[in-house]
Amino acid sequence: MAPKKKSAWVDFIRQQGDQKITPGQIKTNGIEKLFDVRHHAFNVLNHSVPMIYLLDYTTGKYVFVSNQCEAHLNFSTKEMMDGGVNFVMDNYHPEDLNLFNNQIFSDRLKMLQAIPVHEHKDHIFSFNYRVKNGKGQYVNLLQRNAFIQSDANGNPLLSMGVVTNINHYKLENPVIQLVEKVDALTGSTELVSKNTYYLREDDKVFSKRELEILVYIADGLTSKQIADNLFLSEYTVINHKRNMHHKSNTQNTAALLGFAFKQHLM
Repeated sequence: MAPKKKSAWVDFIRQQGDQKITPGQIKTNGIEKLFDVRHHAFNVLNHSVPMIYLLDYTTGKYVFVSNQCEAHLNFSTKEMMDGGVNFVMDNYHPEDLNLFNNQIFSDRLKMLQAIPVHEHKDHIFSFNYRVKNGKGQYVNLLQRNAFIQSDANGNPLLSMGVVTNINHYKLENPVIQLVEKVDALTGSTELVSKNTYYLREDDKVFSKRELEILVYIADGLTSKQIADNLFLSEYTVINHKRNMHHKSNTQNTAALLGFAFKQHLM
């Protein structure tokens, strides 16, 4: 049986635009009050305030984009509002767009459909990606968003998020997506999932040193014992183990070893 085709972001936007949405289904009146950062306390930190946006999935248009768009992307609010998702796609790094379109967004839809619709707004989706700014330079961004309105089938209708320029802190690879659930009463968050995506398949391959360490892990050695055997620092071994967890999307040693056996790495 042929594998089920994944839902692609671009196709989803276009399909939503083709649907007949009843008037009043997308509620945006007065929502701009949520984004008012003109208070004097923000003057000094204005450049550090994330860009805030509200995206209507039924039209592919931004209902709201804050003035911080200029600080983070060197684009005007008008350019973003007029261009919508098509404007973003035109400036998205091709590798990152392909990854988000074909993998990350599909995984998001699966998660949303497994979460009760009334809880969608309580889940924050975070990931990093690259976009060409108004100066023609690719910059690394961190985006955190929640789907504050969804239809009865769990498909997103309205997304509210913040975007921050992390160009000096993050390289393009790998791309990490976090999903956190927010407690509405306390504001605390609970990690639901963490997935690592690589832009190039070769980047997921365990290095020779990582494979060496993997054998010692399977033998039950601690990081300190492995470091002594390989004449490395304990920190270096821990870093290699962290990289292997990222590449295999595993959270603990048992899962890492399970992945290694399934992939015939040992």
